[in-house]
Amino acid sequence: MSIYCAFPMLPRTITEAAPLIRARRLSPVDLTEAALAAIEKDNWRLKAFLTVTAESAREAAHRATEEIRRGRYRGPLHGIPISLKDLFWTRGVRTTAGSRILRDFVPRADAPVVVRLKNAGAVILGKTALHEWAYGVTNNNPHFGPTRNPHDPERIPGGSSGGSAVAVATGMGFASIGTDTGGSVRIPASLCGVVGLKPTFGLIPVRGVIPLAPSFDHVGPLARSVEDAALLFEVLSGKHIGDFSKGVRGLRIGIPEKFFYDCLNPEVEGAVREALRRLEARGARLKTVEVPLVGELIPAAITVQLREAVRSHRPYRDRRREYGDAVRVLLERGETVKASEETAARRVCTRFSRELAALFRQVDVLLTPTTPATAPLIGQEIIEIAGQPEDIRPCLTRLVRPFNVAGVPALSLPCGRDRRGLPIGLQVAGPKRGEALVLRAGLASEPRP
Repeated sequence: MSIYCAFPMLPRTITEAAPLIRARRLSPVDLTEAALAAIEKDNWRLKAFLTVTAESAREAAHRATEEIRRGRYRGPLHGIPISLKDLFWTRGVRTTAGSRILRDFVPRADAPVVVRLKNAGAVILGKTALHEWAYGVTNNNPHFGPTRNPHDPERIPGGSSGGSAVAVATGMGFASIGTDTGGSVRIPASLCGVVGLKPTFGLIPVRGVIPLAPSFDHVGPLARSVEDAALLFEVLSGKHIGDFSKGVRGLRIGIPEKFFYDCLNPEVEGAVREALRRLEARGARLKTVEVPLVGELIPAAITVQLREAVRSHRPYRDRRREYGDAVRVLLERGETVKASEETAARRVCTRFSRELAALFRQVDVLLTPTTPATAPLIGQEIIEIAGQPEDIRPCLTRLVRPFNVAGVPALSLPCGRDRRGLPIGLQVAGPKRGEALVLRAGLASEPRP
């Protein structure tokens, strides 16, 4: 399913490709043509992209090649083909939010994130598919059709940044930029077997990104390696991470058994615990901890998100019939939430964030599964774990949502596969502005190719 089957000599990651591009041993034009060939081959079936900007991508690739030839190398993203979730404003290119209402919306300006990528020399391939309005976990879009998991096209890729994860997993570009409000970068990263980073809240600007719940909305990269995610984070945030490659000896890793390990698919739990054993063997100090208030937090976070989503969608209130059923039901539910209920829910969120910050004075990072199960079938509404049925949305979001509320960095990376060959995700979370710690633990946990 990857371009590396058809183009075995191409590098796998940005970290591998960038030095070759800088040395003019690899052409951005060749990389871009390979990515466009992969899109042409598989997008009709997997629906990773809603809009492909092949002409402008080719122009950008030729421009990058000429700049590099003249010694004007801009950095590790120069000439690297990537994509954007169709939630980011892109000048002259439609931005749909996966909706019928914005099907033909063409912004007059780029979002700041897009400006930063273009200034870094990245080649933009197009806009990736998402769950309608980024409000869901399946990417089963009622207007554009379902996006399919490349490991089994009968299964979901996760959402809402599902198209981005599929694009990265299949070689339709080296990386993609998504958004994460309740797990929307990390869930598809987990289900598709790629790396997804949700940085500290506010470090990457969300201006020019169609909002869902502004208190929880984050922008983050999906990539093929932890190092690539770090490169993208630095460009998107303008922050330098520093050295995170020194291993995990002495790193204090918290294992929150209660809640985060309570109800898991046995194969998921087995893969995550094996990753923990490897880290301990490499010198990490594992400690069982308890995350306070997490049981109360989930319903409180959902309450806040429902109300904020209603406010975000007020401009389209008179077009409610143009929404898909699932998103319309959520917005109608949000309208029933009382102001007093939202206020009480925000208090819980604030208390949780404070308690989590205190926990991070005892440990450096927390390690958990990203999702309790691997990718469900398209159309499946219930996931059964250990004989217990659970609705798909709360199941796939319950281990990731707490870190949106607290605004702390959280990383998902592959840590194994189940008996069907479906990827399993490991989640690393750290304190605010603790990206270096999170990436350090992630890099040490990353399977070697």
